[in-house]
Amino acid sequence: MIHKLLLITCLLLSSVKGIDKDKVRHGNVANFKEGQKVYLIDSKKVYLQMKSYKTIIKKNIQKGSAEYNKLMLEATTLYKDTLDKSGYSLIVELDGVDKTLHKTEDVTQKIISLL
Repeated sequence: MIHKLLLITCLLLSSVKGIDKDKVRHGNVANFKEGQKVYLIDSKKVYLQMKSYKTIIKKNIQKGSAEYNKLMLEATTLYKDTLDKSGYSLIVELDGVDKTLHKTEDVTQKIISLL
């Protein structure tokens, strides 16, 4: 019981108001400093620029098939590697930040240029 209470308290203290932790694509909200810029991304637009994802769309490959899983693994690996090398500290999906509480910048096109 005490462990659960301690865990809940830690989670409440570490959450940042106005950022949906489920929509963080790169970085860690726990390392976020108030006043720091939050970088935004439209992941769908990024995936649509990848050869492996384009193949899925073009061939209408069914989700769950071996070919789909292989191509999505390639796309997701490229996506994560590109976010890592971008140098941005916290990247969140476009709709995952309250823009009235945080300074933001959309970096979707910059990420696409790094692919």
